Amino acid sequence: MWNYSFTLPDFIILFTFIVYYFAHPRLPIKLNSSFLLILIVDFLVILSDVLASKTIENAQDFSPLFIRALNVLYFVLFMFRSFTFFMFTEDVLGIRHRWKSKLCIIANIIFAIFELFAVLNFYFDVIFSISPQRVYSRAPFYNVIYFNAFFFLLFSFSCIFHFRKTVSRSFLLAVILFNLSLLTGYIARFAFPKYLIMNLFTLLAIVIIFISFENPAMYLTGKANAFNKKALYAVFSDMDEQSSHFVMGFIVHNYTELREIYSGTQMDKGISLICQYLAKAYPNLLRFYLHDGRFILIGNDNSKAELIKNGISERFTKPWCAGLDVDIFIEPKFVLLDKNISLENPKKISHAIFAALKEAEKLDNADILINNETLETIEQNTQIKRAVEKAVETNSVELFLQPLMDTKDYTLTGAEALARIRDDEGNLIPPVKFIPIAEKNGRINALGEQMFEKACKFIQEHDIKKMGLKWINVNLSPIQFLRPDLNQRFSEILEKYNVPAELIHLEITEESMIDYVLLQKQIKTMQKAGFKFVLDDYGSGYSNVSRLKKCPFINIKLDMELVREYFKDRDMLLPAVVQALKQMNFTITAEGVETLEMSDTMKEIGCDYLQGYYFSKPLSAAEFAEKYS
Repeated sequence: MWNYSFTLPDFIILFTFIVYYFAHPRLPIKLNSSFLLILIVDFLVILSDVLASKTIENAQDFSPLFIRALNVLYFVLFMFRSFTFFMFTEDVLGIRHRWKSKLCIIANIIFAIFELFAVLNFYFDVIFSISPQRVYSRAPFYNVIYFNAFFFLLFSFSCIFHFRKTVSRSFLLAVILFNLSLLTGYIARFAFPKYLIMNLFTLLAIVIIFISFENPAMYLTGKANAFNKKALYAVFSDMDEQSSHFVMGFIVHNYTELREIYSGTQMDKGISLICQYLAKAYPNLLRFYLHDGRFILIGNDNSKAELIKNGISERFTKPWCAGLDVDIFIEPKFVLLDKNISLENPKKISHAIFAALKEAEKLDNADILINNETLETIEQNTQIKRAVEKAVETNSVELFLQPLMDTKDYTLTGAEALARIRDDEGNLIPPVKFIPIAEKNGRINALGEQMFEKACKFIQEHDIKKMGLKWINVNLSPIQFLRPDLNQRFSEILEKYNVPAELIHLEITEESMIDYVLLQKQIKTMQKAGFKFVLDDYGSGYSNVSRLKKCPFINIKLDMELVREYFKDRDMLLPAVVQALKQMNFTITAEGVETLEMSDTMKEIGCDYLQGYYFSKPLSAAEFAEKYS
């Protein structure tokens, strides 16, 4: 009666998937348990389908009750299979954990009703009938099995459409594909009932799921045999129902330097030994290795956090043998997640842990505790990042100017161009907050170029000589300074606004002087175009007086913290530095001048220009023009 040619390959492939599932480490998340349930249920569906079909073909050898029982079991499993794929769709979209949601309640009620139809066939001929002569036939409500299948497929596609923005594009495509495969299978079964072909399409759906979501290689890092960053995010996404959680991270202090000292091969061996130790000492904890010496441990019991931390610290006091008589000595820096933190936003938690691990590497002793205040800071940085991107894309970075006063007669002689951006409420965001973010996300080049252009436009539109301005300083980020086409781009902007290069002084920080060869090359190239350079924030970084002899700066700006420290402890260091710089023919600007005393004192020790709130806070371009015109 039925064609069984598709069933044996289905059995073999499904059995292989089940064996493979248990042969590799798996994350304890709903997505994986749903996949295992799909494998088991699909295996049982195929088995019950074959057995039920065989009993019908050989009905005289079995009792009507036995035939009825097998067919009821088959239809219960058949409709359950549709529901398991729907559950997996929910897990991919991250909505099944919300059991109190109307969506989940409705889905479970409707599933129970469909299953009731199958169970009722023990007593009534609802889906199928078995005559006293053991003849099998379809009953009036046979098509309820298709209603069940198409209902949950329709429900799945509705959820996919509604929650499509909650998952990546690749995940969205995969979940659509495996549901389309199921839809094709149900249509094929309806059109060709004599062929057991439906299982072929469910198998195809399983293959798509495995490749897209369940391949262990997606969640494991090869070197350390631990879970990776993607797995960490998946676990956080699945943890928000848990009342208690333990999350601890640690980073190998000076990992990059140690890798150079011991070699990459030996450090990889050391990392592998650490993972083996963690697996043996703490088998109940999930272990993650996020590369660059960063480890994460996750469990359900936070009460043992201090005990675990002390145990790991104790082990790290001993060397890790990397072979060939090489002992690696490693110092860990710890990050702890406050047990009171809600895990409802896994992306925010992940970002907080990564940021904390990076910060922990810089610390000497103290551990970092990630609490709600830390998460607020992460959220603020996210909002600032959006504000930076919006300001750059819409060219709405604002030009502010702060005057530089000549110490000879305290008149305006120059100004520093300062970038300002606003948040969604229109409030100014401090540069100390948005500049580092702009440097990290790559927007600093566009932001800096916009500031340079706005400074040139200001010079074009105003009579700066009437104001007393001889130049405007424009800041260059160290990242921006690395651009090989910087001279060309800035020269084109000067030409666009017909502004002489000598009216723009470019400020670079001491951080730009790390690569001294590149510094010299870039400055010489741009000097030929008429640009002049100022060293900003002197005293906060790497340079020294003797090194500045070879640098073609026209002005040195003393860092405001250096100036403030001098007024806390009056010694001869700052006056001596100023005099040394003056002897090298540099002019000197003191930043952070806030009082009359500071103004007079900086003038006395030899500073040529003064900048600070004592004279004026940074003003918008319009306010500056109005005040000094």
